[in-house]
Amino acid sequence: MTTKLSIFVLATALFVVTTSEFQVSAMMTDMAVDLGQPIGKLTHLVTAYSLGMALGGPTLAWALNGKPVRACLTGAVFVYAGVEITASFSPTFTVLLIIRFLTGCLSGAIFGLSLTAGVLLAGTRNQSRAAAAILSGLMAGTLLGLPLSHVIGWLAGWRMSFILLGFAAFMIAVVLAAALPRIPALSGEGTERVSVVSNPGVWSRMLTSFFTIGGSFAAFALIDPILRRAGFTPIGTTVALIGFGVAAFTGNLLWGKVSETNAQKFLLAGLSAQAVALLLLVATPNAGPITALAIVALGGTGMALNPLLVTRLMAQADPHPFINTVHTGFITMGAAAATAASGYVLANETSLTPSIHVGVVFTLIAWIITVVTPDHSDVRQG
Repeated sequence: MTTKLSIFVLATALFVVTTSEFQVSAMMTDMAVDLGQPIGKLTHLVTAYSLGMALGGPTLAWALNGKPVRACLTGAVFVYAGVEITASFSPTFTVLLIIRFLTGCLSGAIFGLSLTAGVLLAGTRNQSRAAAAILSGLMAGTLLGLPLSHVIGWLAGWRMSFILLGFAAFMIAVVLAAALPRIPALSGEGTERVSVVSNPGVWSRMLTSFFTIGGSFAAFALIDPILRRAGFTPIGTTVALIGFGVAAFTGNLLWGKVSETNAQKFLLAGLSAQAVALLLLVATPNAGPITALAIVALGGTGMALNPLLVTRLMAQADPHPFINTVHTGFITMGAAAATAASGYVLANETSLTPSIHVGVVFTLIAWIITVVTPDHSDVRQG
């Protein structure tokens, strides 16, 4: 398998795990009815998944240290497929909550291993482009997987969405096992772990990712109820989700192209746009056209800013499964924290608007951290 084809398959793996991460948000209203739970409690499913990625991903990466990357990645995707299908048979909300946590653990490991495999196969000179290409799978998950999950849930029920995604993961695992080039095992006893502990630049970049993604997730986790609140029908919601996905996919490519020029400047621009989008949702909760515009703007920021976040981190630490999964952990912990805060606020309010305030605060903090950590001070450790 050529390097380009390998990166495509790795991006496809991220497409699947991203669709899994977002599918609850896309079907939240219908799932709440079927499970007999309020919307605020359904946000716990998003939080559980994010916590699994944040805690389980780095733990699995540590445990798999020194093992062949291809074997670890293939095995993780195979197990993930089984767990995703199992979720469709959950008899209660509590069982589904536990399974979502386990799925998040596996997704965190898959994310870190896929990104590491791609940048190692691409070589040092093409790391940023390889990362952006692989992360396009994440954006494709929002472009296609998000509205597709909504449509499947609407037409065939949310459980069918889990079954189909599990089978898709199984097919990807088969391809990875059969065709992905061999990648040597990596040791984590050298500079990779030291850079995480001793380099303040690594921590500041990871905190930026924490608050950037958290800021978008505070609203994204409630995207289905937000659109319903603004008067969107199921078909209208699907169209809006497609618009979100197109903006996310396009934004990921554009941010990836400019990430090597002045990542700090463009990240500040992206965070400013994200803040404006969130404020629009706060100011005009029932205005359909403005809500649609804000949702599209959130698509072009938030997760689409990943190439900028990864590029700034790579200036501080060499690519390694442990580094990448810890970074993924920070991203998903930010999503978990923001979603949990939004769910808590929603449980005590009758309006969705106070929950979106959480996103505004997170975005502002990310903006401040980015301002005080300029790129010209980057010094890679080790």
